[in-house]
Amino acid sequence: MQSEEKPISDSRPPTQSNVDASNGVAKWPPSILRLVLGAIVAAALSFIVLKTIHPVFVLPEDIAKVPEQAPIEVYEKHDKAQYEADGKNYSVLFGIAGALFGLSSVLLTFGPKSLKALSVAVVSAGGLGVVGAYLSNWMFNNMRTTSGRKSTLMGIPLDSMMQSIIGYSLTWSFIGLGVGLGVGAVRGFSKSLVAGVSGFVGGALAAMLYVILTAQISIGTTMNQVLPIGDVSQVIWMALFTVVIATCIALGSGEKRQKASVKPSK
Repeated sequence: MQSEEKPISDSRPPTQSNVDASNGVAKWPPSILRLVLGAIVAAALSFIVLKTIHPVFVLPEDIAKVPEQAPIEVYEKHDKAQYEADGKNYSVLFGIAGALFGLSSVLLTFGPKSLKALSVAVVSAGGLGVVGAYLSNWMFNNMRTTSGRKSTLMGIPLDSMMQSIIGYSLTWSFIGLGVGLGVGAVRGFSKSLVAGVSGFVGGALAAMLYVILTAQISIGTTMNQVLPIGDVSQVIWMALFTVVIATCIALGSGEKRQKASVKPSK
């Protein structure tokens, strides 16, 4: 008596893809590994952009060179021009970095067919990156003006460490918000909002981690610039922020809960 052979196509276990082939709906929640991979790619590309085109705007020679013992008005003119140029340069840099982060996150997580999510991610992360860069530049400029002394924000006293955390958060929380909005756009407004808030929180969390770890590991490092100084520091800085944001988006969207709810079949 011959045993009945089961067709090969019926014996294969079902596989999960990022897009449900039956209805074209993207699988949710997003994979944490794919989001982290997108974050690493975005950090690498952003570093290349930083070293290639930054700074775009430079001061005119007559303003950039301040003669010794110049009147105070000359120094004030130089500082104002430098502040404005920095704002423009950082807005270009982080606008591009945010767009790259949103693009790589959606592309590597859901594929090129998620055109709506790709558009939302690129536009929102890039646009919010511009806004965050301007605000961060303002925060750090104020910090340098006061020489890191205690300041107040809406009546709340802030020491130099807290000012640094807020300064970095202003850039990366806005970028994280934009990336999350784009990632969640594959499944509608509610998912987009949850992922966006998760990305925003991720940017703030990464800022706290970076400032605290830098203060402990690299004692004496001055954190009063939008960008850290040195290639190695900049690579670590970008990688840390993008990876933490990507992780928070995945966890906030329910990636961990989904894995816990899936039981292996006996």
